[in-house]
Amino acid sequence: MIIATSLINGFQKEIRNKVFGFWAHISIVPFSLTKSFEESGTYLYQDFYTDKRVIPEAAHIQAVAIKAGLLKTRDAFEGIALKGIGNDFNTTFFQPYLKEGVMLSTDSNVSRKQLIVSTATAKRMDLKLGDKVTVNFVGNKIRTRGFNVCGIYETGLDEFDKQFALSSISVIQDLNNWGRDTVGGFEIFLKENNLFKSRAKAYFLTVFGALLPSEYAAELRTDPLDKIADDIYYRMSNANLDVQTIKYQNPGIFDWLELQTMNELIILSLMIIVAAINMMTALLILILERTNMIGILKALGSTNGSIRKMFIYYALVIIGGGLLIGNVLGISLCLLQKHYQLVKLPQESYYISSVPIDLNLAWIFTLNLLTLFICTLLLLLPSRIIANISPVKAIRFD
Repeated sequence: MIIATSLINGFQKEIRNKVFGFWAHISIVPFSLTKSFEESGTYLYQDFYTDKRVIPEAAHIQAVAIKAGLLKTRDAFEGIALKGIGNDFNTTFFQPYLKEGVMLSTDSNVSRKQLIVSTATAKRMDLKLGDKVTVNFVGNKIRTRGFNVCGIYETGLDEFDKQFALSSISVIQDLNNWGRDTVGGFEIFLKENNLFKSRAKAYFLTVFGALLPSEYAAELRTDPLDKIADDIYYRMSNANLDVQTIKYQNPGIFDWLELQTMNELIILSLMIIVAAINMMTALLILILERTNMIGILKALGSTNGSIRKMFIYYALVIIGGGLLIGNVLGISLCLLQKHYQLVKLPQESYYISSVPIDLNLAWIFTLNLLTLFICTLLLLLPSRIIANISPVKAIRFD
């Protein structure tokens, strides 16, 4: 159970961090009826961008712009979405995914010629650091811009890696005939304490969500991210801007992650059931082996309750030993995997190269208490057989 919980929690956390690291938690963009890469611009110096008090939940806000183009080399070409970033781009979130090269220069004249591509794009187009490429942009007329590959990144999320390359936002501003005070939108990275969502709440909704009245179930299902996005929308002074969460922009990935909660719940339930059945069987065997002793104790005046307590206490000693061994083995294996990545995964299928582990001491403690409570509760059933044992027959029992 420790391994299953740590693995699934680690998997969900790792994938979310990858998505948030590239796209941020919330985007503020001009209203649009389509999801086209051809953006309409908006004014850079919005109230929430210049005054941090408007969105106190934000750890960082950065301006971006996106434009579709055709990436060309001498021997190949491929469609690409150019994500323009400026000096306000927070490299802390993106730096772990930069596998080769450097980030874009802070000098706009230098960064206009720089391009960061993904490893997937680099492999398909046989690109290396320092290679020169061109990107054609289609509008009223075809315009071409030349770049040098200054970096290669890899998030492991093929849907993103295959599509996007990073360059200076000034390139897109020039292509769209925007001024330096016009951008495509804003990305908001939230503080971690605003993203807490109880795992117990997720389990409760998975099991009992269908039984709750619709209005209560809807309220409980509201994700903290959605609530923050709604609050930001009503705080903004510009009614022409829309607030979108990353879950809204990429629902498939997050729906898939939510399914892992159901898988985790099923695994934990099956393991607890197996553990409880094993302990019930062990207690029955103990009672059968000590039938003669039970008869003697009853003949000497012991009550059914005192004998039941004795057997349950002995069973708890066995459970305690099992919990101790299980915790040592489970936590040790998790630590080995966390530090040495012994078990690998195909990244193209799972988005990560090794099995991720997220050891949470609070959850380990909860698992131990839950297992102990359920097993103890179910031990009361086989212990009831003691009341039906006749002292005369039990003393004769062999």
